[in-house]
Amino acid sequence: MSDLKPTIALTSVNSENMSRHQMIEWVNNRVNGKYTKIEELCSGAAYCQMLELVYPNCLNLKRVKLNAKLEHEYFHNLKMFQSALTKLKLDKIIPMDRLIKGRFQDNFEFLQWFMKFYESQAGHVELPKPEPPKPIRKREVLSEKTSNDFKHEIDDMNAKIAQIIEARDQAYHKLRIIENLINEEMNKSEPVEVCKELIKVLYDQSATAGNDSNDSAIDDGI
Repeated sequence: MSDLKPTIALTSVNSENMSRHQMIEWVNNRVNGKYTKIEELCSGAAYCQMLELVYPNCLNLKRVKLNAKLEHEYFHNLKMFQSALTKLKLDKIIPMDRLIKGRFQDNFEFLQWFMKFYESQAGHVELPKPEPPKPIRKREVLSEKTSNDFKHEIDDMNAKIAQIIEARDQAYHKLRIIENLINEEMNKSEPVEVCKELIKVLYDQSATAGNDSNDSAIDDGI
C-alpha cells in the first residue's frame, strides 16, 4: 500500500491549464458523477471514490456518504480520506475544516493538488464506463392492415350488440303478449286453452318487438 510514485511534491501545486468546468468534467468522468461546481466537492465523496480507483481497498466505500448534504457528513468522508492517505504513508494533511465550508478557493486549490497527485499515481487506472442511456421506446405506428383488422372487430362487436338488443326486445314483447292473455282469461274457465296460447307465444320465433300483429292474431284465436 506504500508504493507511491515519487513524482509529485506533497504540497499544493499548479495543475495543468484547465478551466473550472474542465476540472469538474475531469472529476465526473472518473466517478460517473453529476457535479456542476467545484464547491460541491467539499463533501469528500468524490475524493474517496477516486482514491479507491488508484488504490483498491484503501478505504471502505460502503461507509462513504455519497449523498452527503451536511457538514458533519462532509467531515466524515474527508476523515476517511485522510485516514486512507495516512494508511498509504502519504504525508498530506487535508484542510478539512476549510473544505467543508464549501468555499470555492479552498476547494479549487485542493482539487488542483489532488489532480496532480492522481495523474502521477493512476497511469494504469481505467476510467469507469458511463452508464448506458436508457433506450427510448419508439411509438408503434399502426399499419393500414392493423387498422382494418380493428375496424372489422368493431363491426363484429356492433353486430353482436344489435343481436342481443333484438333478442331482448323479442323476449319483452312475448312477455307482454302473455300478460295480455292472462288478463283476458282470468275471468274465464278455460285454463287449457290459455296454456296452449302461452306455449305458442313462448316458442314463436317470429315474434319481434314492435310487431303488434301477434296481439290481433291471438285475439282472433281466442
